[in-house]
Amino acid sequence: DKQGRKMSKSLGNSPELLGLIEQFGADAVRFGIMISSPAGNDLLFDESSCEQGRNFANKVWNALRLIKGWSVAETGLANFQSSPNQNQFAIDWFENRLKKVKEEYHQQINSFRLNEALLGIYGLIWDDFCAWYLEWIKPEFVDGKSLPIDEATYNATIHFFEELMHLLHPFMPFCSEEFYHAIREQSDDLAVKQFVDLGKADETILAQGELLKQIVSSIRDAKNKNQLKPKEMLPLSIQTKDEKAFASIASTLSKSANLSTISFTNETVKDAIVFVVGQHSFYLQAGNLVNKSAQKEELEKELNYLQGFLKSVEIKLSNEKFVANAKPELVAVEKKKQADAESKIKSIKESLVGLN
Repeated sequence: DKQGRKMSKSLGNSPELLGLIEQFGADAVRFGIMISSPAGNDLLFDESSCEQGRNFANKVWNALRLIKGWSVAETGLANFQSSPNQNQFAIDWFENRLKKVKEEYHQQINSFRLNEALLGIYGLIWDDFCAWYLEWIKPEFVDGKSLPIDEATYNATIHFFEELMHLLHPFMPFCSEEFYHAIREQSDDLAVKQFVDLGKADETILAQGELLKQIVSSIRDAKNKNQLKPKEMLPLSIQTKDEKAFASIASTLSKSANLSTISFTNETVKDAIVFVVGQHSFYLQAGNLVNKSAQKEELEKELNYLQGFLKSVEIKLSNEKFVANAKPELVAVEKKKQADAESKIKSIKESLVGLN
């Protein structure tokens, strides 16, 4: 049980399987057992993992309802919510996330690391698909009504949902089969459907997606800390040496972070909410609503952390034994950490100057 005791009738800590299925559903119980079953270790069973499985099934069902509720614009229709190009990065990013997780998934299944495979598909559906992809491509609301979504984006989304249900099927066979047939009329069943190799993922697109997620999260966090409305449209200025890094994500960034404009600058921007992601500095222009003292405190806190982190990396790299005996790729990773920290420290110091 969850206290590490062996299950026995005398202790009364053995779950009644049919009762759990009645309470949570067969797939939820199956999920709960598999998600907490690391290979080679004892299973510490807790009913809350079955509840997690039920919540996960509900999450997938809600995603299905959302997609099915969209109206699709006919090709060439003038009142498109968006053009296929506007959502192209989101489609490319999720396609590569799917490739990456699917490759890892098959390796884990073949190695009988079943809970790792389930954890991977759980994160792919809950976080990448529901929290990010659907948010990036969902149609806008005007006068309380959802505008049509373009056909190319809709078809790609249906395809992704079907692929996700195929990956989920070994773990939640009843729900996944039901959802697979509910999304559109099918000519086959997941129970006999063969997996198709999607190929290798493009790491560059995945890195751009991670950058986009970090920026959007930072903007939402900045608005929250400064008591700004999430939907308030604000201009964003970016100070960077690599403007090309934002070429493919600018449209998605503007939509998901509610930005009125995106521009690039070579100087610090005064009276702006400042935050740093990677080697880039961002200035969210909110005029008199900016709390400079809070901004300064936040940046100084991050600066102190990075300076401590950089010191620990430098100590490791100055150790001759470590450099001589460690694998070259491990040394390269530490050197990259050093370069990234130095670049970020420089960006934060420049941003602090603009707040003085």
